[in-house]
Amino acid sequence: MLDVAFLGVTHPHAHAWAGAAHENPGARITRVYDPDATAAQSFAQKYDAESVHSAAEALHGAGAVVVDGRNDEAPGFAEIAIDAGLPVFIEKTGARTSARLAEVADRASQANVLTQMGFFMRYSDSVMRTRQALEDGALGDLYLARFHAAIPHQAWASMTHWFADASNVVTPFMEAGCHLVDVLRLLLGEPHEIRATRVRRSGTPSPGEDALAVTMRCADTVVAIDFTAHEADPWNIGWGGELFGDAATLRFGVTPARTSLGSGDHVPDLLSPVAMDDPDAIRTCMSAENAVLMRRGMSAFIDAIDSGSPSPVDAESGAATLRLIEDVLTACELPAVRPDPLPTP
Repeated sequence: MLDVAFLGVTHPHAHAWAGAAHENPGARITRVYDPDATAAQSFAQKYDAESVHSAAEALHGAGAVVVDGRNDEAPGFAEIAIDAGLPVFIEKTGARTSARLAEVADRASQANVLTQMGFFMRYSDSVMRTRQALEDGALGDLYLARFHAAIPHQAWASMTHWFADASNVVTPFMEAGCHLVDVLRLLLGEPHEIRATRVRRSGTPSPGEDALAVTMRCADTVVAIDFTAHEADPWNIGWGGELFGDAATLRFGVTPARTSLGSGDHVPDLLSPVAMDDPDAIRTCMSAENAVLMRRGMSAFIDAIDSGSPSPVDAESGAATLRLIEDVLTACELPAVRPDPLPTP
């Protein structure tokens, strides 16, 4: 039985990851620490764990650590676990900068300690089907790929304490869009030749952009990501991508985990767990799938510990994802080719 300690529990995903660990027959949550003692006590009680007064105390008897608090707290907590020689699961973003997360990754590498990032969307059935299609060459030569991520507009009312806190969240694209940047890197590798633009409207609570679009290249493929922090749709339902090859076109949605593969006919092959015009079925499916994705991620972490094999996405990869996001944000500040407004008629 793997005894798991939690350092930090205030991230919006903390309960989902804790539920995945609590339900795993090979693990149990033993101790919890968070600077917010009330949050730690409530969290520990829910998972039959002990709330303690320090991070060091939380590690007593632990075989692994989950870091799941604020972004500005995550690197320090991760390093406490690494210095104790304990495998550590790090909630995204893992740090406020790629350089800080890279320091964590280097420290873990030098100590030969396993790390894993909390990028759960890579475990979606549709992402895995897309990856397999690319590996099989089912799309032929890939010319264009597009990805979309968003924050629901309603989140700025229900989760303002998280998203509008500039000491915690750097920008909305880094905070939420990082999932699809991770998926992009998983599917297509490391992009280059980046061009981007973003808009921040006056009067919004965002510490960064309200909308962003970027174009890049991955080898000979043009890749685009677009993002809005004010989507009317609920969480995750519009997240996904489109990949255009000369042999087939593949469209995927992360959750519900649906894919559409067209290879010449007017009607593509559609694979979806639910009918996309059944709102009740969609809600039920998405709730179940979100739990499944967390369980898959936590199981991958536990399996990697048991087998001594690498984790699916370590802190070094997490730092590379943040580095790409920072490059996108930098590209947004570069001079435009046509910076002047159109003349007024």
